[in-house]
Amino acid sequence: MTTSTLVKKLGGDIKELKSDLREMKQFLFAPLNDVEGEYKDAFVKKMLSRSQNQAPLYRFTDGVSFLNHVRSKK
Repeated sequence: MTTSTLVKKLGGDIKELKSDLREMKQFLFAPLNDVEGEYKDAFVKKMLSRSQNQAPLYRFTDGVSFLNHVRSKK
């Protein structure tokens, strides 16, 4: 390969890599939007305080008790 051909090939490869990198950045750094919308601040605070202050409601001893609980109608 001649030098000019090699430079053109490397230039094309670099353009392709830049394009791929741009697509990856758009995917990784895009803001995540919830389809249901934003949660109210009061709801978030309430759920956060509940999760930190309360003990678990159920204690499962084995897989069968867990499955029975999940499958039961509430």
